[in-house]
Amino acid sequence: MRARIRTIVAGLATLAALAVATPAQAATAAALGTAANPFTIAANSGCGSSCDGKDPSVYAIYYSGRITTCSADAITARVNTSGGITLELRYSPICRTAWTRVPSDYYYPYIRSYYPDGRLRVEYNGFKGAYYSQMVNDANLLAEARASAGPTVWTTGRY
Repeated sequence: MRARIRTIVAGLATLAALAVATPAQAATAAALGTAANPFTIAANSGCGSSCDGKDPSVYAIYYSGRITTCSADAITARVNTSGGITLELRYSPICRTAWTRVPSDYYYPYIRSYYPDGRLRVEYNGFKGAYYSQMVNDANLLAEARASAGPTVWTTGRY
């Protein structure tokens, strides 16, 4: 509870500072999710849809007294090794996000986010960094890693 209150107070202080800033000062403020202005998250909350489409290796978050990235605590939640590929669904417990990782640029990565009832929420495709896709919010949602090479498509189970 105290962490949530600190997060709210920090957010209000930031809004108050921006409200009194001149337009020139507001325009030079660091973008949210950068090392200069990390996104603050409370324990077990994740970063929600603000993480959708972001690069997990550089998107900065402030968590538990330190600045880190979503990829720093990532685990492989699902994997598909059929057909010569090692397709991974990566998951960040702190950010509560997911993304696709492929073994080389021969494979084209996709990440899909689904509502619990199975409806598609959002899909990102293509590379965000070396062999991985953008990330999607996975808090109370499901994610599925996908990759293609020509007409062949591989998928992982949903997580």
